[in-house]
Amino acid sequence: MKTTSPQASSPALIAVQAFWAARPPRERRLLALAAVVIGSALLWQIAMAPALQTWREAPAKQTTLDVQTGQMLQWQAQAKGLQTTAPLSRTAALQRLESSAAQWLGPDARVSLQGEQVRITLKAAPADGLSRWLEQARNQAQALPTQAQLQRATVAATAPATPASGSAVAWSGTLVLSLR
Repeated sequence: MKTTSPQASSPALIAVQAFWAARPPRERRLLALAAVVIGSALLWQIAMAPALQTWREAPAKQTTLDVQTGQMLQWQAQAKGLQTTAPLSRTAALQRLESSAAQWLGPDARVSLQGEQVRITLKAAPADGLSRWLEQARNQAQALPTQAQLQRATVAATAPATPASGSAVAWSGTLVLSLR
């Protein structure tokens, strides 16, 4: 006695088997070849092409990640260095801020102490000088910006040159720094 599974007796399977049996051997071979070609194309698109593309892009991505890792390690070392520095006295920190302000922010920069904070008033301070001064304020005077009210200033063509006046962008306004 022959048993048939429910799948073997499905109408769709019976129709496919009848279609296949009705085809001549040459047409069956061509259909089988077409199925292999379509299956291979699907296998390539789904499995092989994405893996090959990832393999090709891996060296460039690895280089980018290495650069990012190096930058992060540099920042980590800088943060640890800042944590291990001995705190400065308020007087020493204020002296460092005043001396570097005259050098980088121009002659119109004013530094004043207000409790635990230092207020800096800028008039047409060059942008690159301001960035360098903020870096020195953080590293050398251990002061961190807490508030900034800056506006882009117009720079006259005949403005006196400062050590950092390489750019035409300047800032006016106030900065408030806190001392550690």
